[in-house]
Amino acid sequence: MKRRIFCFWTGANAMSENRRRGLETLTRVSECQVEFVTGDDLAAFVPAADLHPAYPFLNLAHRADFLRCYAMLRHGGGYADIKPCQHSWEPGFAELERNDRLWAVGYSEPNPGVISNMYSSSQQLGERFDRSARAYLHRKWLQLHYRELIGGGAFVFRPATPLCERWWAEMNRRLDRLLPALRANPARLPKERPGDLVDGVPSRYPVPWTHIFGDVFHPLVMRHRRRLSTRLPSPTFTDYE
Repeated sequence: MKRRIFCFWTGANAMSENRRRGLETLTRVSECQVEFVTGDDLAAFVPAADLHPAYPFLNLAHRADFLRCYAMLRHGGGYADIKPCQHSWEPGFAELERNDRLWAVGYSEPNPGVISNMYSSSQQLGERFDRSARAYLHRKWLQLHYRELIGGGAFVFRPATPLCERWWAEMNRRLDRLLPALRANPARLPKERPGDLVDGVPSRYPVPWTHIFGDVFHPLVMRHRRRLSTRLPSPTFTDYE
C-alpha cells in the first residue's frame, strides 16, 4: 500500500486561501504523497463502470463523499479533508502496516454532537415514524460510544476491506433510490442542502447532508470498531473554509 493521501476538489469553483493553505500544510507536514484529485481528473480516476449515474447531480461535498469511499475501496491509503495539517501521518500508516488485524486508522470523534444525524436525514426523506424513531435511537446509541468511532475527515484504510465493501454497497443503494429525484432537482450550489434558498426558492435537492456518507460510515465503524485504531492525530476543525 502506497503511503499517499487522497484529497478531492470536485467542482470548477475557486479554492479559498484557507483551503490552499490547508492543502499546502498537508503536503508539507504529513510526510506522505498527497494525491489531489480535481474534477478534471475524474475520468482517469474512476472508471465509467464505477461512477454512479447520480454523481453529476450531486453537490460538490457529496461528490467528495462518493470519491473518498471509492478511493478507500479500490486503492486504500489515506483520505483527508482539505484542512490544516499539524502532524505527520507516517505513524498512522506504520501502525496499519505492522498490525494485520487492523483495517483502518483514524482519529477519535471529539464529542457526541459530531455523530452523523441519521434521524434528521430520516425526517427530511419523509420516512415513516417507526423508521425515524429507530434512526433517533440509533444515533443516541452511537453518541454514547463516540470515543470508539473514527471520524470521517481523515483516515488511512487498507484497500477492499469488508467495511469498505459494505460502505460502497450501501452508498450506491441510496444513490439508486435518489436518482430520479436528483435528475429532477440537481444541486446548484457547492454545499446545497434540502430547503436552502436558491434564487429565493427553497431547494428541492433531495439528499440530506449526512445521508450518503456519515449515516453509512458511523454505523459501520461502530460495527467493526475492533478492527480500527483511533491513534491518528485529529485534523484542525477551525478556520479552514
